[in-house]
Amino acid sequence: MDERACACVSNAYDLFTVNPVQLSTEESSFTEIFPVASLSDKTPIEFFFSGVGESYLDLAHTLLHLQVKITKKNGSNIATPDVVAPVNYLLNTLFSECSITLNDKQVSSQANYAYRCMFDALLSPKAVQESLLTAGLFFRDSPGKIDATEILTQGRDSKLDITFAKIVN
Repeated sequence: MDERACACVSNAYDLFTVNPVQLSTEESSFTEIFPVASLSDKTPIEFFFSGVGESYLDLAHTLLHLQVKITKKNGSNIATPDVVAPVNYLLNTLFSECSITLNDKQVSSQANYAYRCMFDALLSPKAVQESLLTAGLFFRDSPGKIDATEILTQGRDSKLDITFAKIVN
């Protein structure tokens, strides 16, 4: 132990403390907010939310619903014999930058957002990678199979097989 460190006890052993009760929020609801402008390949996706009275936006509980379609270069649909799969962790690596502006003042900016998300995912515990992160299409690559492009017809055990099944169906 470092001589400058002080001893402490984990709060996990504090069995007799009463947890605080949050009383400032009386109710909550979800509101659907659409992008400000129509979507195109190179323009940012922007949302505008105007505060109403005593309401506020809880960014910790913000959900982004995306409907993504992967096509061939010519715009036609992919078919079962085509070997196509998106990059690993599609949901979070889809965006290169994420910034938040409040009252015309930028309060958060994530340049290289895709890289940061990938590092966060790779450094997450294995249990999180195998459960929660799979919702964003994160699948840890199997050693020796990172460049595999064969889709298995029996059993799905590689990242490519699982991801391919999700985007085709």
